[in-house]
Amino acid sequence: MDVNNRDRRARPVDVIGARKNLSQHLANERTYLAYIRTAVALITLGIATNRFSMFLIRSQLISHNDKLLWNLIRVERAGIGMVIFGMILVIWPVLNYTRVRRQIDRGNFRPDLRIIWTIAIVIVFGGGLSLLWLFHR
Repeated sequence: MDVNNRDRRARPVDVIGARKNLSQHLANERTYLAYIRTAVALITLGIATNRFSMFLIRSQLISHNDKLLWNLIRVERAGIGMVIFGMILVIWPVLNYTRVRRQIDRGNFRPDLRIIWTIAIVIVFGGGLSLLWLFHR
């Protein structure tokens, strides 16, 4: 560890600098919390989807039609996929929050276009798969 990093940690926070970037840091934190809220919603929806499909399979409230049973098993797997995606979505915002925080402190923040394009492609791909799943009969 070099001397400059040690001195930087030992110094108190620059109050004027902190106030100057306060709105940017608060916006970064709101973005982080929005991602966490979305991740929790995905995990909850995945668990509910998984459990409900298992309930329908195990309870004999539905006919034992093989096609219907197979569709419910696929729904169960989709629920597991939502939970896994939600768990990944908890890790990614932490990394993004930390990166943006450092850039705000340095004064060289630039939005990462790769993240924006990745999110757009994942949503379009997921929406397309949902359409195929919904209308495949």
